[in-house]
Amino acid sequence: MKYAILLAMVAACASVALGETGAWKVPSWQAFISAPDAVKKIINEKDGRCPGHSQGMCVTSNAFYFSFHNQIVKTDWKGLLLKRVEVVPHGGDICHWNGRVYVGVWEEPKAKGGKWCTAIKMYDAETLELLKEKRMPEWTKACDGITCLDGVIYLAMGMEDWNSPVGNRNFYGKFDAETLEPIGKPFVVDHGEQASCGAQNLTTDGTYIYACYYTSDEAARTPNFIVFDRDFNVKGKHLFGWTHGVDVVPGGRDGAVRFAWATTLNNNWDRKSPIVSQVLVRFAELKDGKIDDITKYIGFKKQMER
Repeated sequence: MKYAILLAMVAACASVALGETGAWKVPSWQAFISAPDAVKKIINEKDGRCPGHSQGMCVTSNAFYFSFHNQIVKTDWKGLLLKRVEVVPHGGDICHWNGRVYVGVWEEPKAKGGKWCTAIKMYDAETLELLKEKRMPEWTKACDGITCLDGVIYLAMGMEDWNSPVGNRNFYGKFDAETLEPIGKPFVVDHGEQASCGAQNLTTDGTYIYACYYTSDEAARTPNFIVFDRDFNVKGKHLFGWTHGVDVVPGGRDGAVRFAWATTLNNNWDRKSPIVSQVLVRFAELKDGKIDDITKYIGFKKQMER
């Protein structure tokens, strides 16, 4: 039984200031497939279950972090596995801030008949040691997307009404990135577009917050990438395709914002089937109101058409 992460990454070197990290230089990227000796380390060694599809991804100057249903995987910029830890399912999106990574978790009940619980888990970015967690037993809606802006954690806390024919009303919460304590109460945001779940991924460029949703019908080409200001006023809507992780990365020019984004190949939704779990990383730029897959323009042949 083999499980692997495939990381295909290509881009040009660039130097840019990135908030709390200061200016750092992006290494040259190249296509990479996980080394065979890393394969076994990516599965659940206790029962052999695949970690399922990637739920989120974040990027630092020297590492990629992937959040799966039941694992966090850290690689270098070439895709070499650096660290893997098993976590309580259902892990959601992941973000990085000030030497730590944060995961939005919709925690599975331990007892039969118990309720799911929203939580935020803070890990050391170097070791992936769990440092702190904030469980919210009173909040049972699904959560996923998470990002940090100026020391404030923004967490997507599920749809207001799962039974609504138009799932455009989503709860969000703000939390202190040091203490994980809430800042005010969760609030509803109506982004005006049909979605099948709450915001799966959040990221920020230091000014705007970007939220990516699953649409109810991808073929309908409904905008699923919403640009908010920090007060969650809608500033733009775009069609991005379904992502299993997105983060802002350096390299955008002439006013463009560049993203690394992940999609899972051979989706193993039940995490039990003997299917290879692969993550493909590509790149896009938002410029002049349009999102464009730039991977194809910088020397990498697209592996998956949308």
